[in-house]
Amino acid sequence: MPAQTAATVCLAALAAGCIEAGALGWTHPAVLGAFAGCLAGLVAFLALERCSPAPMLPLALFRTRAFAASAVIGVLLNTGFYGLLFLAPLYFQQVHHYSALRTGFALLPAVGVVAVGSALAGRLTARTGPRLPMVAGLAVGAAGLAGWLVAGPGTPYLALVAPMACAGFGTALTMPASVAAVMEAAPDEHSGAAAAVFNTARQTGSALGVALFGTLIAPGLVAGLHTAVSIAAAVFLTAAALAARCIPGGGRPGHRTRRERNARERNPRDRRRRSRTARRT
Repeated sequence: MPAQTAATVCLAALAAGCIEAGALGWTHPAVLGAFAGCLAGLVAFLALERCSPAPMLPLALFRTRAFAASAVIGVLLNTGFYGLLFLAPLYFQQVHHYSALRTGFALLPAVGVVAVGSALAGRLTARTGPRLPMVAGLAVGAAGLAGWLVAGPGTPYLALVAPMACAGFGTALTMPASVAAVMEAAPDEHSGAAAAVFNTARQTGSALGVALFGTLIAPGLVAGLHTAVSIAAAVFLTAAALAARCIPGGGRPGHRTRRERNARERNPRDRRRRSRTARRT
């Protein structure tokens, strides 16, 4: 319970600081105090988890490069995409004066491609490992986010269909592969904790994206939107570089694949087939 309280204080203070910065300014004492509370909560959480005989979050998981990178990518991914999903309805309603119903239909390109991207991610991850779909998805998503730089008072809706589709497809392509990378990087006895870490990372990114991007539009919606999507695209590209460097690929999804290969090697039928092949050659 103390560690959970510390984590809650950390995240709540971070969100509050980002939200209030839009109205008060980044150097206002209340905003700086919120960020100080976030740091204090984080330090307390790490200290409590390190000293606990049965930690809620085994910190040793983060010693694995692929696990730590996947958790960070989860934060970055949701920060960019859900920040956009927060700003896009405001843009359509306040700039183009769409109704709520029309705004919902306008967002269909961003969410309608999710099933396609997720299905393709599963196939690619099974064949190549999680790195390729993660890097490709984040690159496509970054292009889609950058495409929102054309948004303005006179921008036609059709000019934003492709950017929305790319952002949604890239996110959907990345997410299942990221889950696979997290689960494969964690030992079997910590699989539950690994899944919880990744879900928490994603939810943290969602809250951070909404809070931060909401602050950026305080001076003006269109100008703030351009700043926000520039940051989101940079965040996606950073995550792509992190995935390219730290996530396994090249047809090696992880431990389960090795276990399946070992099982096949122990299969008598497979041994006889390999023996016949060796004699022929």
